[in-house]
Amino acid sequence: MTVAKLRRAVGAWRWMPAAGVVLGLCVLAPAAALGGSGVDVATPLSARVLNAPNPVLGADNRMHLAYELELSDLFPVSVKVSSVQALANGKAIGARVSGARLLSELRIDSGTAGTTIPAGGGAIVFMDVTYPRGRKPPARLTHRFSISYRIPGSSTTTRVAFVGVPTGVGQRPAITIAPPLRGSGWVVLNGCCATITSHRGAIEPINGTPYVPERFAIDFVQLNSQGRLFEGPSNQLSSYAYFGDPVYSVANGTVVGTHDGQPEQVPGQGPPPSTVTVQNAGGNDIVIKIARGEYAFYAHLQPGNLYVKIGQRVKAGQVIARLGDTGNATAPHLHFHVMSSPSPLRSNGLPYVFGAFGAEGFLANGDATLAGKRAIIRPRLAGAHRGQLPLNNEVLDFG
Repeated sequence: MTVAKLRRAVGAWRWMPAAGVVLGLCVLAPAAALGGSGVDVATPLSARVLNAPNPVLGADNRMHLAYELELSDLFPVSVKVSSVQALANGKAIGARVSGARLLSELRIDSGTAGTTIPAGGGAIVFMDVTYPRGRKPPARLTHRFSISYRIPGSSTTTRVAFVGVPTGVGQRPAITIAPPLRGSGWVVLNGCCATITSHRGAIEPINGTPYVPERFAIDFVQLNSQGRLFEGPSNQLSSYAYFGDPVYSVANGTVVGTHDGQPEQVPGQGPPPSTVTVQNAGGNDIVIKIARGEYAFYAHLQPGNLYVKIGQRVKAGQVIARLGDTGNATAPHLHFHVMSSPSPLRSNGLPYVFGAFGAEGFLANGDATLAGKRAIIRPRLAGAHRGQLPLNNEVLDFG
């Protein structure tokens, strides 16, 4: 059954009886339907996985599969999404995405709130499927959807449940790296995985292809000895004690990209949006190839303080730059992520773990801390961690 035939069928609904529409071999009926158990169901919603997920062990000691489902409403009817459940071997894995969680993890392209995709519109569901540490990663996932829609001119709501949208699951372990910074009080801002932050929720269409480069990215800022982000005027770089801290290579590798010469921003302001481009968003930055198909990206570095050049071999722990406030930034910080190509935005984010780090807990008053208030840290998951990915708002000690 072609999309064109299905669209014609939907268009014909307003003149057809409520019992449904028969067009060739296609039956679209306003009655509950179930697919995925030997019964195929025609749906107004199409979905695909942008990138096959790769497992990573989080600091919560659970395995995470972070990935994105792109949804498209192909017909001139609005579609309400009620729930999405990932399946492995036909059994549920991870929590069902519904209710408040669905409201949080579904983003409609038009920017409208809720879980109803307008006719002809699209949406993204940001999935974070977790399972216990030690369990073998599933080789493949499918998804159970529960949706509903109303035929034009009818008072009957059609409810449909179907199983489909398969994806493979990467079996390669997440790369283990060293920290890019030293010291204590480093806060993981905009980190993975469940909260849809500016990193986790960033889909970058480059040359017509969607990429998710910042899926596992972290913005590192540091609390001072008083538990504050800055002391003094918030718009002065000198108020941030960690401004200018050394940045270290996280692994042995080869420098494949650098960008220098961007000026420091005024904290609290950032650049005019119209001036931000694919090329200068990271400010002064460095790209280092650390494994086959894996590249470490360091952004917003101080101008004139990049200590490496393209083609240079570097070692883990080597100082490569100084932390700055350049590019698309509103305060001094280090943006770090691992990606699938040398291009910071024309790439997909890959998981990584730090060989070892300490955790003080989680930041409980993030907005107030960013405004200069003393940080409140809850001791959840505090202590030593090995071979794990720090999670959003975690406060770290890198020794």
